[in-house]
Amino acid sequence: MQSINLKGLEELTNDLNVLLDEVPEARRKLHEEMADMAKKEVDAQIVASGVKDDRGKIRNWQEEHVGSGGGYAAVRAVKGSTGDNSPGAITNYLESGHKIRQPSGKAKHYKPRINTPFVEGRHFYQNAQKNVDAKAIQIAERFAENLADRIEGRRSK
Repeated sequence: MQSINLKGLEELTNDLNVLLDEVPEARRKLHEEMADMAKKEVDAQIVASGVKDDRGKIRNWQEEHVGSGGGYAAVRAVKGSTGDNSPGAITNYLESGHKIRQPSGKAKHYKPRINTPFVEGRHFYQNAQKNVDAKAIQIAERFAENLADRIEGRRSK
């Protein structure tokens, strides 16, 4: 009697089910690694942009964040206070630039020393994004290779 043996397919299905149970925590680890890499890149770009941050205040205001489901990684200003002098607002001023306050015009002999209407942004997040993309692809490729090795390791048993 002819038959089709599905034992190998059942083993593959079982291996995939075990792997899928492990993937959520593996995916979180992947995004944590990407977040750490992105934070280091943002810190390097803050220094490279010329921001006077000798004590690391601006760099300490930036923190890595991984989604609650482990599905994404980000670097952003710390949460907490709000308003014009909050870490998020100051980060935005440094990143994007800001308007310069105009003189009141009430001083009789005042001559403005500043002749530009705004401060140029340092664009450290924008510059970090260029470098992060290539590094994130490398991390993702390593992750995919590890998943493939796990599947092959279970299949060879």
